[in-house]
Amino acid sequence: ESSVDRNDIYVQSKIHPQDLGYHSTKQAVSHSLRRLQLDALDSMLIHKPRCWGDICQKTPEGTWQDSWVALEELYDEGIIHAIGICDVDDDLLDELLTQRITPHLIQNWMDPFRQDVHIRQRCKEEGIQYQAYSSLGNQWFHHRGYTENPVLNHPTLVSIAQKYGVDVAQIVINWATRHGVAVIPASTNPTRQESNLNSFDFDLTEKEMLLIDSLDGKPPPSPPTKSPEDPNKVSVVFQNQGHLKLKSYWIGSSNEEVHVGEIGAKDSMVLDSFHGHTFIFRNEGGEFVGQHTINKDHGSMQQHLVADSEL
Repeated sequence: ESSVDRNDIYVQSKIHPQDLGYHSTKQAVSHSLRRLQLDALDSMLIHKPRCWGDICQKTPEGTWQDSWVALEELYDEGIIHAIGICDVDDDLLDELLTQRITPHLIQNWMDPFRQDVHIRQRCKEEGIQYQAYSSLGNQWFHHRGYTENPVLNHPTLVSIAQKYGVDVAQIVINWATRHGVAVIPASTNPTRQESNLNSFDFDLTEKEMLLIDSLDGKPPPSPPTKSPEDPNKVSVVFQNQGHLKLKSYWIGSSNEEVHVGEIGAKDSMVLDSFHGHTFIFRNEGGEFVGQHTINKDHGSMQQHLVADSEL
């Protein structure tokens, strides 16, 4: 029992990729409600639009599209008050906008060094709430090989925090919410939880907002040195040196092409992969551009160049 009123708590859950599919999603929602002892959820998100690496212990019953139909029906019934999905790029958002019920929430990785401005703007235009995960820099520390959190230790952010007598996490939360972003900083530390909630007792100046905005795409230049936990894991940067946008696909175990993202002209894409994974690249017309297979013997941090023809 708790003295906190249910209406004062926002409860959100997620559908695991291995539970993709119409019936599996209905069962997963029912299971979440039983565990939480609730009759309804404030929001339910599809965690990933597909299985990736070894994240799934079983083959999903269906696709994210099948799951979306199930979520639409649960929304109609009032069992879920908002539906959404995580890790959204332009192609996925385009398809989401054709569904009977368009997403209420989009949850993507966003922090001062990876601000996801384009997708945020599209969400704003479509009336979709953008929600940020890893807004305090955890992705860089836990999944990009950095030995310390580059967000919480960046001199610009530290300097602003010192001015207001707060910590860097409070600065980042204040900055993100000023941009209309919903943040979900995770912590099991009661002191940290209280600190995060008290991130709105000060107002960043427009100059400070612009200063943090200017950090986009500029993580600390020193190369990561932390070894990955899995010896087969490799952090990869794909660089598009061509003048056209390219689409990237991971080749699955059945030789299916799984779309993993897009790389703009003269831009790059960062992702974690594993030894033996193969990626191919196509232009917007679907023509094959290049193929790269990850080899762990070339190092845990790799850079692959992608151009208008295979390198």
